[in-house]
Amino acid sequence: MRLSAALAVLLLIPGSACTGAGSAAAQPSGRVTFEIERSGQPGRVQLEISRRSGNSHWTIGHTVDAASLEGLDPARLAGAGGPVAFRIAREAGTLACEGSVGHGRGRGECSFAADPRFAAALAERGIGRPSMDEQFSMTMHDIGLAYVDEVRRQDYDTPSTVDLANAGDHGVTLDYLRGMGGHGYRVRRLGALIEMRDHGVTPDYIEALARHDVRDISPAEIVRLRDHGVSADYVGELRQLGYRRLSVEEMIELRDHGVAADYVRTLAGNGIRDIPTEELVRMRDHGVTPEFIVALRRAGYRLETGEIIELRDHGVDESYVRELRTLGYAEIGPEQIVRLRDHGVTPDFIRRANAGGRHSPDDLVRLRSGG
Repeated sequence: MRLSAALAVLLLIPGSACTGAGSAAAQPSGRVTFEIERSGQPGRVQLEISRRSGNSHWTIGHTVDAASLEGLDPARLAGAGGPVAFRIAREAGTLACEGSVGHGRGRGECSFAADPRFAAALAERGIGRPSMDEQFSMTMHDIGLAYVDEVRRQDYDTPSTVDLANAGDHGVTLDYLRGMGGHGYRVRRLGALIEMRDHGVTPDYIEALARHDVRDISPAEIVRLRDHGVSADYVGELRQLGYRRLSVEEMIELRDHGVAADYVRTLAGNGIRDIPTEELVRMRDHGVTPEFIVALRRAGYRLETGEIIELRDHGVDESYVRELRTLGYAEIGPEQIVRLRDHGVTPDFIRRANAGGRHSPDDLVRLRSGG
């Protein structure tokens, strides 16, 4: 068994059994098992709890303090082994596990006892009584009354028991709730906060963006930034390159079109600076690479971005420009270069045509066209 630290996975397949609110079921639906393994951290173990019911499979894994598993003897886990029993006691209920361990790992089965006082406390707060499955989920994710009270303190709509269970399943922990609220994201509905968490928006992400002066943006906008891969590091690099007042749309457009900070930096190093974001996107979309611009500079051309794009679109490359200069056409502008290239005037053709004397670009085009 291999588990990563602080990993929580929920897989629900349509058609899974689920106990309704107020059910008298003594256990959550399905068979609950555990697997345990020593971790590389002193005093900590990797624990995975799984529940299977029909075609539903629920799994949660954490690296936890061994002391938090009441009754676990770490020495027995590390040694030759034998029977093991431990409990996970939370406000919502208690999970009691029994099995066998040895040589650093073990497995077994668990039973769950919901705490009726917790269910009653939720009902008193106007939330209702959770089903056995919901209360099991709240236990496993440590969704307690402090969580419910924090939801109320942040002026969220009163959640349902389904909301609370889902919040735990999707990683919206008490720390996450407080962290997001501390950054001003009190989004009124727990479902909306779950959506932010599902899209990878964390308090750390918000704080990192704020360090680069990206703040006070809506939940929908910050989700879009995260979905489009706009990292805080990316924003910071663009700011260092002079792009300090980018809108959310501009950041997303730059990122979507592959305008990397290195691309902008190389352009700036070759004298192409302070380009509007829409022009950066056009250059990137048209395949204008920093290497192409360097090649034009080496050939003696210092052009506007629109001219560079036109050259690139018409297949003008470094060697073509360089040979034109070698053949005595250093003075011609980008429009004439494009015209020569479009009419198939190659360097070899120019050499043959000029064997008896130099021709103008217009003459070369006429000659190549058979005029």
